[in-house]
Amino acid sequence: MIKHIVKLAAIAALSGFAAFPAAAQAVKVAVALPGVITDKAFNQNVHDGLVKARETLGAEVAFTENVSQAEQVEVMSDYARRGYQIVVGAGGEYTDAAKRVATRFPKVRVVVLNGAPTQGVATVNFKNEEFGYVLGLVAGRVTKTGTAAAISAQQFAAFTTAVDGFKAGLKAAKPDGDVLVAYTNDWADVAKAKEATLNLISKGADVFMPYLDAGWVGVVQAAQERNAHTVGILHESDNNLTTARLDFARALVDAIGLFQKGQLEAKDYRIGLTSTDQLGPFNSAVPEAVRQEVQKAIEDIKSGKLNPAKG
Repeated sequence: MIKHIVKLAAIAALSGFAAFPAAAQAVKVAVALPGVITDKAFNQNVHDGLVKARETLGAEVAFTENVSQAEQVEVMSDYARRGYQIVVGAGGEYTDAAKRVATRFPKVRVVVLNGAPTQGVATVNFKNEEFGYVLGLVAGRVTKTGTAAAISAQQFAAFTTAVDGFKAGLKAAKPDGDVLVAYTNDWADVAKAKEATLNLISKGADVFMPYLDAGWVGVVQAAQERNAHTVGILHESDNNLTTARLDFARALVDAIGLFQKGQLEAKDYRIGLTSTDQLGPFNSAVPEAVRQEVQKAIEDIKSGKLNPAKG
């Protein structure tokens, strides 16, 4: 577990992130992370948001890496005791800890990114079923075996919702297709993720959706070795058919901005799929007709014509 505290005055914004009116005093924001900020996935994306909040909103920021589930309550409580006004748990696995901390420190706004709606807590989520649906649609058009797979460290609400969408998208493209699910019990262990992927390949899967931190690398390695495909959640890889770019960096900055306006409530904030800009580039294995089909699906989701939760 490594703690980092950064105190900087506001400097000019260096990106396209929205700048909100500065508070009279710099808001203090702390984030507990399950992994490391160099994972090229979720933890790094959240850390990018902290950097942007410091740059564009003048926030005083701190973060702790590699927080185990046993340490969550104490790490978040310590930040609350030290005067941090916003304390963030990065990931759905923080849901229970966040509820306990919010009860202990009612004057602190406790936030969970990618977590289930929780009393007394602000949760910031993407509509995982929508992103999962388009990834499943692509997987269903490209798979040769008719079987895809989703891999995470553990079962939690955002992953379950993403898998539901993934299955619906796959079956829209291939009605007799199937989605296997596996858990590695470790967000960052590359070897465990690779082993789980190879096991799923032996069961016929040839397209994989990893929902991991640094462990995603193991999924891609196994897929490349066995001529299988991947679709990404946050992580980018040349092996990905495409990637769902869940921009938690922007979401975190927006949440902090709402706090500065006195508008960040203890409720669930959900961000939907509205544009192909929220997807990474398609690789050469995805035909143009499928790319157009994805565009149409996104338009139908946005208009309400297509409900990925129902397929």
